[in-house]
Amino acid sequence: MKQNPSIETAEPYFKQLFSEQSDFQSKQLLIGGTVFKLFYFDTLVDSFLVQDFILKPLLLHPQDAIREVVSILDYAETEHLEEAVQAILYGKVVLHHGGDSKLYLLGVDLKKERSINIPTNERVLRGANEAFIENLDTNINLVRKLINSTEFVVKTYTIGRISRTKVAVMYIKSIAKTAIVEEIDKRLKSIDIDYVEAPGFIDEMIREKKFSLFPQLLITERPDRARAYLMEGKVVIGTAGSPDTIILPVTFWSFFQSPDDYQVSWLIGTFFRLLRISCLFVTIGLPAVYVAVSAFNPQLLPINFVNTLQSSLKFVTFPPVLEALSMMFMLEILREATIRLASPVGQTIGVVGGIVIGTVVVQANLVSNTIVIVTALTGLASFVLPSYEMSSTVRLLSYPALLLSSLFGLFGLAFFFMMICIHLCQMTTLGLPYYTPPFSFRDTKDTLFRAPFWSMRKHPIGAVSSNRIRIRNPRSWKR
Repeated sequence: MKQNPSIETAEPYFKQLFSEQSDFQSKQLLIGGTVFKLFYFDTLVDSFLVQDFILKPLLLHPQDAIREVVSILDYAETEHLEEAVQAILYGKVVLHHGGDSKLYLLGVDLKKERSINIPTNERVLRGANEAFIENLDTNINLVRKLINSTEFVVKTYTIGRISRTKVAVMYIKSIAKTAIVEEIDKRLKSIDIDYVEAPGFIDEMIREKKFSLFPQLLITERPDRARAYLMEGKVVIGTAGSPDTIILPVTFWSFFQSPDDYQVSWLIGTFFRLLRISCLFVTIGLPAVYVAVSAFNPQLLPINFVNTLQSSLKFVTFPPVLEALSMMFMLEILREATIRLASPVGQTIGVVGGIVIGTVVVQANLVSNTIVIVTALTGLASFVLPSYEMSSTVRLLSYPALLLSSLFGLFGLAFFFMMICIHLCQMTTLGLPYYTPPFSFRDTKDTLFRAPFWSMRKHPIGAVSSNRIRIRNPRSWKR
């Protein structure tokens, strides 16, 4: 609804709309025979900025044009009352000059945010030590400092009927595929919800496989990692109020990549990459293998190992499947307790609780020594994965694998892995196959292993546009 507000129409409108807001302020000033009206929330604006950049200039030059008097970069004019209301809610001062048919929106919002700190969930041995914070403008600033190019594009959206949450979509125009950017734009605009709690809400709203356990987008708190994926043609989504950003589309292999891989020799990076992928199979399959071998197929092991295993199970009360389930469940309890408690207390509970519980249950013959070792290795292997989402997924998948192995032995475990492979091959993220790239040498140089930089001359097929050239004339100094 378009309005030509005046002092008589704007003031009653704002006062009626914010009648229940105790921090809403409506100030009237008479300066040089001219009436000025200010509307704002005193909890959202910086009073010093209001005094220095609005009131003092008006007192010195009451007859001049507002744009020439007020020295504020965040300046706008509107004839719409609805736009003025949104400006007030965002921490701006709405100024009305007597006789004007428009309102002036002045950005003097109060900046209350924590300082940029080191990443807490994505620690690295080498590389940058900056992390995103809850302020979206600061997060965009961190990425812009890393990509000084006109090709870097930022588009903002407002999602949430009530919360009016600001969401930013970032990508490299010359690298990102236009179809993917348009698809993300369509999915974000289709979200109709009261408020957005990112990144969880956005993940569930735009993902393709609604009931899949596997993560379909990557979440990071590191600006350097966001920059790296932007240069691969990916799209980064940031949200006001959250220090985590979303990266998409991603493939299965993206969840095993770490910034550390690119700070060391490619041989060392490949070793750690393969170690993480191996830990995926250890986390899912080790408890299941223990149950299958001890209950169904002991003949597959050396005789000395079988004798040791049988002697450890001789006085155990429960069957192997129940002792494995109980120890895995106990490990999850200790993990949750360590996370939820304060850091010093949580670490103590994790160490002491693990030692005490492990010792007591073995001495009471509730479980065997072997399952304690198996559970500990399973937990450590799950923590090796650099992605929290993928780590949680593989821990959950270990339970159905365990149950199938208890019913059908190693055949049940093999069947379960086959079903996982079929499921992954069927998945797509924004049209990009989840298991991409295909098994060709050119497009697997940064998946199972980390190839040397000089050999990765082109971007992988999928997320990038026709501009696939990454490196021109690598190591030309040798020629």
